[in-house]
Amino acid sequence: MPKVIFQKSDVTAEWTGDEESILELAEANDLDLDYGCRMGNCTACQQKVVSGEVEYPNGHTGEPEEGNELMCCSQPKGDADVVIDA
Repeated sequence: MPKVIFQKSDVTAEWTGDEESILELAEANDLDLDYGCRMGNCTACQQKVVSGEVEYPNGHTGEPEEGNELMCCSQPKGDADVVIDA
């Protein structure tokens, strides 16, 4: 199972797939991060990906800036850890 490391918050959480998104994982670990629509449309939840890759199994319509990801609808891709600048 990969880990999601929220770098600025100094929180590391194991991705088990119980949550539907990295945002839900952050909330389950008491992080209060910005978001808006929770559907990948508004891009309010975007954060920089320091390392690792994410995927969007349910899609999204908003486009994050280069090097960022939409926390509300992304999940770690594969078994590698993901470091988020949050």
